[in-house]
Amino acid sequence: MIRKQVVFILAVLMMFGISCSVSAEEILIEKEILEKILERQEALEKEVEELKRLMKKDVTSPEPGPAEDIEYLKEEVEDMSDRLDVVETNSILDKIQLGGEFRTQVDFLNFDNIKVNGEKKDGNTNELWSSRFRINLRSEITDDIIFHGRLSYLKYWGNTNFEGDGTDGRFFMTPDQEGDLHVERAYIDYFVPGTPFALTFGRYPTTEGPPYEFRNYTTRKATWPQMLVNGEFDGFIGSLSLEEWTSLRAAMLRFGYSKISQNYQQYQGLKIDSARVGFLSVEAEIPGIRDSLLWIGGYKMFDTFSLSAIPDTEFPEDSGTYETYTLHLQLNNIMESGLGWFGVFCFQDIHPRSEGTMLAPGYEIGFFGDSLHGDLGKRREGYAVYTGLRYILPIASLKHPHIGFEYNYGSKYWFPGSLYDGEATNKLGVNGHAYEFYYLQPIAERRMFCRIGTAYQDFEYDPAFYIYGSREGEEAKSDKSILHTYFLMDVKF
Repeated sequence: MIRKQVVFILAVLMMFGISCSVSAEEILIEKEILEKILERQEALEKEVEELKRLMKKDVTSPEPGPAEDIEYLKEEVEDMSDRLDVVETNSILDKIQLGGEFRTQVDFLNFDNIKVNGEKKDGNTNELWSSRFRINLRSEITDDIIFHGRLSYLKYWGNTNFEGDGTDGRFFMTPDQEGDLHVERAYIDYFVPGTPFALTFGRYPTTEGPPYEFRNYTTRKATWPQMLVNGEFDGFIGSLSLEEWTSLRAAMLRFGYSKISQNYQQYQGLKIDSARVGFLSVEAEIPGIRDSLLWIGGYKMFDTFSLSAIPDTEFPEDSGTYETYTLHLQLNNIMESGLGWFGVFCFQDIHPRSEGTMLAPGYEIGFFGDSLHGDLGKRREGYAVYTGLRYILPIASLKHPHIGFEYNYGSKYWFPGSLYDGEATNKLGVNGHAYEFYYLQPIAERRMFCRIGTAYQDFEYDPAFYIYGSREGEEAKSDKSILHTYFLMDVKF
């Protein structure tokens, strides 16, 4: 059996050598080495057969084999078994790729006109230190089945942890010695043999999508653009390659399904609909422009969460539905100049329910509406734009540092799918304007870098419960602003 495997390996190596245009001399050298291995293997097999014969021979046989010969053969077989175990173990470990990431960051936050108990106040949070550690795992189970995993740990220094999503200025510290440790990704890619179709299922990659790689000195890390969705979701994605049919590089059709929340207490009479999401997208490299991306797609949220976390209140089974459609264009290196650009447009069609959560007698609050303003159930439309430039400076002595500028705007009824993901503020969730400028300094090629930047968020609307409550009237308008300055050091290993 082992001999057949060696012969097979020899044949494969010879074919590989020929297909890669390896010289005849190199092929002969490989052949000679493998023939010696084969000869040694044949000798070991003969010794094993001899050992079996001697062990089966009756001890009363007139010609028993010497005890020392038998002991020698035993040692040879044990040594061969040990070597084969090492080879088998190494072949398994070779299929597993293990890596890590470590980031330390310090943030400085300044707030203007933050509403606290109905009053506007200014404030700041200085020198907010944090560390993030990730373990990345990739295992090729077979040629067609690949597992991906990521374990993430975020810890704010000291005996506290940082809370808040950065969308409305409500930041606070809570006692927490352990920080946030969780599985960020765990999914399987299954490439159906003989077809252009692949299936992904599990906690799939929906964080750090394009153009995240611009400001984080990395490659594309997620399926969906960051503006469309940037959170952790479980479900499945089907991917169909369109390259052969369209002649477009990296052309792909994708569809997916995710369940954001599940009502597992129906048996107790809890009437809440499970929130579900359906995805559909098409992407490809822009014809004639290498290292580019054209992405068109969106998702529909069925049965958005109701405001049901308030005890002793009546609430509907869900708050409504909405769809988000996105166009994403990205040029990573325009005419090999080191200049990159991206532009994103998102549009939302929101359908709230006419029934809201009863906060007080005669007062209901729902998805972008309340009974006080009489706009419960009123259809809403929101949109957002996001654009930016990144330039790689041609300074070899500084390892080609990057400078970048980004701008985004969210309308009055913009509801972001980009959620809090460890950053101190979520600029893509602003209902207003946001600007960011940064400088990125490489230290080791794709392994270590530092970045310093500042982001300014200028809010136009300030809802009391984020997506719940009316945005009509003067009280919904906001002149709040957040200035966020940061420095981080990132290492990959």
